[in-house]
Amino acid sequence: MGGAGEHYVIIGNGVAGNRAAEVLRDGDPEARVTIVSDESQPFYYRHLLRDLVTGAVGEDRLGVRPLSWWSDRRIRLRLGQRVQRIDFGAKTIYLAHREKLGYTRLVVCAGSKPRVPETLWASRAHLTVMKTIEDARALRDRFGDVRHVLIAGGDMVSVRTAAAFLLAGRKVTFLVDRDAFWPIEPGPEQRAELAAALRSRGAEVIEDDAVVAVEPVGDARVVALKSGRTVRCDVAGAFFGLVPDIDFLAGSGLDLERGVLVDEHLRTSVEGVWAAGDCAQVYNPDLRNWWVSVGWGNAERLGEVAARNVLGDAVRATGPAESVLRCDGVVVATRWWVDLP
Repeated sequence: MGGAGEHYVIIGNGVAGNRAAEVLRDGDPEARVTIVSDESQPFYYRHLLRDLVTGAVGEDRLGVRPLSWWSDRRIRLRLGQRVQRIDFGAKTIYLAHREKLGYTRLVVCAGSKPRVPETLWASRAHLTVMKTIEDARALRDRFGDVRHVLIAGGDMVSVRTAAAFLLAGRKVTFLVDRDAFWPIEPGPEQRAELAAALRSRGAEVIEDDAVVAVEPVGDARVVALKSGRTVRCDVAGAFFGLVPDIDFLAGSGLDLERGVLVDEHLRTSVEGVWAAGDCAQVYNPDLRNWWVSVGWGNAERLGEVAARNVLGDAVRATGPAESVLRCDGVVVATRWWVDLP
């Protein structure tokens, strides 16, 4: 296996994809290795996006590696090129700008995208998400006019974002309810601890309430809550967790559920195709259950496992090592094994 005739293609420019590319290059020095990403920015630290918005850091701080890292290792970066569909029979990737890209072995590390609950789909255009550098740039460009930010639901990123906005002198209203850490549901004590920590940092906290609609009023937003209350703000931030970014795989023949279904070796249902990171839904034969990856460390491990197996190993992906989240003084015990319906 391997050699000059091999072309490994990785879809995704995040933690899992870059670790997979690194392992593939080290394990097969003569092969071609290509990373394809719809983002125009090379591998960067997403956790710093909030600081980019507030001006605490510049874009020069975001990059994980200099561009020379990829060129020195002969890893080709194809950035700003969205995958439209894949013909697995022909081993061909169709890009949105009508170009075709062939591969011999493929690793899907497409990552995730912001989750917006179905009840808020009609309000999507008026919600602000912060997953990509483009999202952060858009908010940064108008941050000087922002005085009040409402943060609704979501994930651990929301807490860190609230802290950054408070430090920048903005008013923050934070909604805390049972959906606050989807798909994990913290209990009443954990929610109370979170609310107390946020208040101690100066945030206004609304407990056990939820957004039902967001409407624009000039440059402002009016947020309607389930309780009947309304909140006027400059930005309505949507932090409802993440879902796999795999729309381009619909109807491709790959087995999908909440993510790309893979076995314990990260092999998909299609020969010669593996998946890793946020987009993968991994089967554990010992537990007879599926698990999903959360966090940088877990994604990096899965990227390495996938690449080693592409090279001919038989490494098993074990369950996530991260079992507790600590964020701004709040500890949230989590259940990483997801029971699927």
